[in-house]
Amino acid sequence: MKPRVAVFCARFLPYSETFIYDELRAHARYEAHVFCGRRLHEARFPYQPIFSGGRWLEYTRLEPALDQRLADGSYSLLHAHFGGGGIYALPFARRHRLPLVVTFHGYDVPLLGSGERLYPKYWAYGLLAPAVLRSMTLGLCASIELYELLLELGVPAAKLRVHTLGIDVDRFVPGPRGSGEEDPLVLMVGRLVPKKGHVYGIRAFAELRRRTGRGRLVLVGDGELRAKLQATARTENVEGHVTFAGALPHDRIAALLSTAEVLLAPSVTTIDGDRESGTLVVKEASAAGAVPIVTWHGGHPEIVEDGRTGFLVAERRVAELAARLEQVLGDRDLRVRLRAAGRAKMLATYDNRLRVAELEQAYDDAVAMFRRPDGAGPAAPAR
Repeated sequence: MKPRVAVFCARFLPYSETFIYDELRAHARYEAHVFCGRRLHEARFPYQPIFSGGRWLEYTRLEPALDQRLADGSYSLLHAHFGGGGIYALPFARRHRLPLVVTFHGYDVPLLGSGERLYPKYWAYGLLAPAVLRSMTLGLCASIELYELLLELGVPAAKLRVHTLGIDVDRFVPGPRGSGEEDPLVLMVGRLVPKKGHVYGIRAFAELRRRTGRGRLVLVGDGELRAKLQATARTENVEGHVTFAGALPHDRIAALLSTAEVLLAPSVTTIDGDRESGTLVVKEASAAGAVPIVTWHGGHPEIVEDGRTGFLVAERRVAELAARLEQVLGDRDLRVRLRAAGRAKMLATYDNRLRVAELEQAYDDAVAMFRRPDGAGPAAPAR
C-alpha cells in the first residue's frame, strides 16, 4: 500500500494553478488526497479523492470531517501549496502530529515583508504565516529567489530547499511553423495583472511593428487590466494586430505555443513586492519550440539561458524587448538553434515525471526529519 499525502489547497482549483493538478496526477510512489476549502472547476480538473471543508474551513481553519479522515493513521504527511495553504494545514498537522511540507510559489513570500500584509484581506495570512515558517518540517521554494527571501526572513537553511515545478513534455511539443512570409505569431500567456508586465510587451510589439511592419500578438488570459491593455494597444496604433483571446484551456494554449515563433514574458516586480517564481508557460514555450524572450525576474534566469535557449532582458526595458523581438523574428537560423537547445533543456531538467520523483523524495526526507528527536535534517543544496 502506497503512503498517503494530504495535499492542502485553499481552493481546488483556479485555472492559474494547473501545475498543482499536473503534479497530483504524476505521483508514482505516494497516493495524494486533496483537502481544500472550496471545490472549483470540477469539470476542468476531475480528480479523486477530494475532501472539501467549505466556508467553515476557510473562516475557522477547523473541520471535524477532515480531522476524522486524518485520524485514521493512514497519512504520512501533509503538503500545502502556497503559504496561504499552509495556514489551513498547520492546525491539522499539529493535532495529528504529522510532518508539514509547504511549497512557496511566489507572492506568498514577498508579501510577508510588504506593508500589504496589513490589508484586511491578508490579515489572517500575515498573522499566522510566521507560525507556519516556524513549524513546517520542510519548505519547498519554486525559485532560488524565494529560497533566499525565506532565509532573510529567518527560516533555517536546514528547513528549505529549491524545488522547481515541471511540465508535461509530451503535451508541449513543437508543431509546424509557417514559411516565414506570413506575419509571425508572438504570444503572451498569463493573467492580465500588473506583475505579468503585459503593458511593456504591447509597447515592445508596437515598436516591432513600426520598424518592420510585421508580426501579430495574441494575449491569452484575462484579468483586471484587460480594458487598460486594450487601450494601450489602441494608443500604440496596433489594435488591429493584437488579439485578446481570454482564458483558454490548456490544450488550446499548447496548440498556440507549438506554432508561435516567440513567447514574450515581460514580468516585473510590482511596487508591493509581488513577483513570479518560475513561470511555467516559459518552460512550456521552450518545450513547444516558441523562443522565450523574458525579463531578468524571479525564476526566469533559471529557466532561460541567455543567448542559448532564449533571451533575458531587464524589467520594463521596452526598447530592449523590441530589439530582441526583431532579432529573433528576423533570423530563422537563430530561432532554429534556440528552439533546439530550449527543447533539450526542458527534457533534461523540467520533465514533470522527474520533478515529481524529486518531490516524493522530499516527502521521504520530511518524514525522516520529523521523526528525528531534534526535528531537523541536513540542509539540502539549492538546485
